[in-house]
Amino acid sequence: MAKLMIKTPCSTFTLESIMCCMFGIKTFDVAVYLLLLKNGASRVNDIAELLNRDRSTIQRSVQNLVNAGLVKRKQINLREGGYFYKYKAIPFSEVKEIIKDTMEKWCKEVKEWIDELGNEDLEKITKEIICVKNTD
Repeated sequence: MAKLMIKTPCSTFTLESIMCCMFGIKTFDVAVYLLLLKNGASRVNDIAELLNRDRSTIQRSVQNLVNAGLVKRKQINLREGGYFYKYKAIPFSEVKEIIKDTMEKWCKEVKEWIDELGNEDLEKITKEIICVKNTD
């Protein structure tokens, strides 16, 4: 299957760029999410080995994914004491629904904002843009 790319007047979107935008994550975080989705629940060390990255890099990435709600963390207690965490990606079907709901909400809010724009707003925006252009 070819890589999905949607070209708009503003930008070209990929699944990766949409996920980064919608969830406020980085490109590498998307790669970690997709790896967890493919391989199932994993430890940070296992992910680091598979992606050939430092453990600290993976730790930051999974924390970003947990914060974004894309990954769940489960503590595994050891019999002899201590514990470790396993990280599991939420199903992609849930991610798709979150993206669609977020985009629909965003589109609705943008349409309402555009409808509410008046001449005074346009003058203010024009002045702001002209000031920014003049300082460049």
